[in-house]
Amino acid sequence: MNKKNISAVIILLLITIVASPSVYPQTVYTPLNSSIYNYLDRLATEHIIVLNDEVKPYSRKTIAGYLITAVEKSAMLNKVEKEELEWYKEEYAEEMKLKNERWFLYKYSDSLFSFRVTPMGGYGISRTGDAHGHTRWWGISTYGNISDLLGVSFSYKDIGQFGSNVDYKKDFTPERAYDINSNPSGGIEFSDVKGAVNFTWNWGSVSLIKDDIRWGHGNFGQLILSDKPESYPQIRLFIKPAEWFRFYYIHGWLNSLVYDSSKFYYNHLESVHPIQYKSYINKYIAANMLTVTPLNNLDVSIGNSVIYSGELRPEFFIPFLYYKVMDHNTGRGDVEDSNGQIYFDISSRNLPNFQFYSTVFIDCGSIRGLLKGDLHEWWCGYTLGVKTVNVFIPNLDLIVEYTKLGPWVYEHKYDTETYKHIGVTLGDWLGQNADQFRIQADYKLSRPLAIHLYFERLRKGGLADNSLAYFSTVTIPFLYGPLRKDFNIGITADYEIFHDLYASGLYEYSNITDGDKTRTQQFLLGDKNNFSFTLSLGL
Repeated sequence: MNKKNISAVIILLLITIVASPSVYPQTVYTPLNSSIYNYLDRLATEHIIVLNDEVKPYSRKTIAGYLITAVEKSAMLNKVEKEELEWYKEEYAEEMKLKNERWFLYKYSDSLFSFRVTPMGGYGISRTGDAHGHTRWWGISTYGNISDLLGVSFSYKDIGQFGSNVDYKKDFTPERAYDINSNPSGGIEFSDVKGAVNFTWNWGSVSLIKDDIRWGHGNFGQLILSDKPESYPQIRLFIKPAEWFRFYYIHGWLNSLVYDSSKFYYNHLESVHPIQYKSYINKYIAANMLTVTPLNNLDVSIGNSVIYSGELRPEFFIPFLYYKVMDHNTGRGDVEDSNGQIYFDISSRNLPNFQFYSTVFIDCGSIRGLLKGDLHEWWCGYTLGVKTVNVFIPNLDLIVEYTKLGPWVYEHKYDTETYKHIGVTLGDWLGQNADQFRIQADYKLSRPLAIHLYFERLRKGGLADNSLAYFSTVTIPFLYGPLRKDFNIGITADYEIFHDLYASGLYEYSNITDGDKTRTQQFLLGDKNNFSFTLSLGL
């Protein structure tokens, strides 16, 4: 199937949906850094709402539905939760059919067309030991709908980081890694662009979208799909034919960063300086996940994904397949070898005020080897976590989470088929051969003010030549050296002054050691007292 045929299929699918008489109000997604996610999570853990939280972001329409339920059960909310509910009713007034909508830079609504515009901008200062720097950004965010058929969104943010404490690599931090540009003044600059076209009907939705995504549970990272890498264009499909059944699918276009020399050619050969055109090898992801709710407040998910390169393969556009076996099943064998993964996720809120969750990610595995006790071919990771709300006093929450990723997870023998986009893992930011243990207390002191206190221990092992995984029978031990160790204790405070206007501050004590002196930037190593303050408009 060539690109023209794929495009025809997509267009036909969209036309079919638009022509459907059962199309429901539009889908526009809420950014992942919105405080609404933590609010809904708390209400679900208190058994006030029933939340489907295995995949994020949520659409504004979905969030409005949760808020309507909270209004109906407002007698169960404490004082701060009631104040927050009134605040979010202003944010989602249009979707909740209310009049007291919050301020926008520009807004327009009539019987056919609705449009909202919000500016974005901010400035932050930071210090890491004796090193210091600043960050600035500006941009715009828009979203709207045409009738009840089409939801659209667009956002653009231009970001610059400057100073002696700029982490150029961003390879062992939850901070997003971007494709950066150097700045003549000594810093880095990059852009964050997102956009979407969404159609929704009464039992599902489909989107052509470039936006962040999270699959699986984890408060400090997600093993399956996370927002660590830059967003990438994708087709998303969501199906919910029953309350106990949900199905998710994406097909995304990734950047392999591997040159396709067969497509090199020169332009303007008559010129003194002909220009050589270069191209990367095409790289893609297809992934699905099925979630069932066998009991109230218990969600169980299973899914699989595949990374492949070269030409588009039509079998990976079928949402419901088991992709890992497609190479052999289509007669390709090792000729066009793809890279498949399987994963499992579970979340239980059966015990009031508690959520227990876990994700298991299997990048490579052999049942034959497992039965023989040989784990050399098993590349896997897992997360175990528990969150409890209203600990001792209202609005005080506690999270305990541990994540472990064994050697070689997210890697592959072909550079074009690693579980990465622009060289950044699609899953947990820890990457292979690492673990994290974190305890965090969150206290909502008032509607606008939240305080977070945390303790964290991180370990990152060596990154040996992955040929050892393919051409050696020796099992490489977890956290083999050289070893990096991080110990962090910190406190942050977030204050939402007005809608979309935020102030945040941080103090952190960190101690970082690394046996590989070339891996970690010098300003990060050793005992450090770290500070930052940020004022921002927009999400």
